[in-house]
Amino acid sequence: MGWLCVEVVSFLVFFLYDLALLPWLHMSIILLTALLVCGFVDHSKISRKHKLLVDNHLDMVEPSNYIEETLMDIIVAERDNARTSKDKASSDYNEMLEYYTVWAHQIKTPLAGLSLTVQNIDDDTLRRTLQSELVRTEEYVDMVMGYLRLQSNDSDYVFAPVEVNDVVRQEVRRMRTLFMSKKIGLDFDPESSVGVKAVTDRRWLEFAIGQVLANAVKYSNSGTVSIKVLPECIEIQDQGIGISEEDLPRIFEKGYTGYNGRSDKKSTGIGLYLVKKAMVSIGGDIVITSRIGEGTCVRLLYKKD
Repeated sequence: MGWLCVEVVSFLVFFLYDLALLPWLHMSIILLTALLVCGFVDHSKISRKHKLLVDNHLDMVEPSNYIEETLMDIIVAERDNARTSKDKASSDYNEMLEYYTVWAHQIKTPLAGLSLTVQNIDDDTLRRTLQSELVRTEEYVDMVMGYLRLQSNDSDYVFAPVEVNDVVRQEVRRMRTLFMSKKIGLDFDPESSVGVKAVTDRRWLEFAIGQVLANAVKYSNSGTVSIKVLPECIEIQDQGIGISEEDLPRIFEKGYTGYNGRSDKKSTGIGLYLVKKAMVSIGGDIVITSRIGEGTCVRLLYKKD
């Protein structure tokens, strides 16, 4: 804009004094050339500053005037504040994770003691009821730890070939009191799928299976839960109350409980969210199909060997 104003004013001067326009033309060409050179140099400097800012190399940026210097001071101060806040948040989170890890280990000691005490109860109905409640309590503890670990970027995944049958059998054994307390049948034949392996993290696969089995029992009042270990997935089919069609697209959202969750006041809407996140984190996935009144089919997909 400044160059254009100079050109217009100089042209008017030459025109009003009836001067030859050739010198004006030469002057214009020289000014334009100088303008282009200066513009290229300025553009190069600005591009370099922009790249340094994008790459977060603030200390290498050299302000060319007091306005840039003031802006740089503000940016550096904000960066330092953000870094301090991030470090504090990370420290607070690590302290919280450490506290709940210790809490989880400590609470399992009285739970184990209660389990031994419950086994000595003569009343079969009362014993099974208390055992199922203890299993539920352990599931809630595992859910807390799973939530904290999955929110952290430092989850210690250990990938190795795993005999899937062994993992399923272990979780079925751990959940047997829940099935017995609600008189729900279990159809699982480990011999039919011997040798099926998956390259996965065993701990997180156990967590996902446990959460799905707990849900299958929780939302079933009768019938049978069928478990099949297939080369590409673990398929868990129940004959429970099912999930409504409008709820299915949102069942993996954190905190979403849907119609079943609103009916069951104890639902947190965290379980399937954690299962989804755990399966994706270990390279797998979870797929759910369901119909109201007919039951739900859950497929836990994993990596093949």
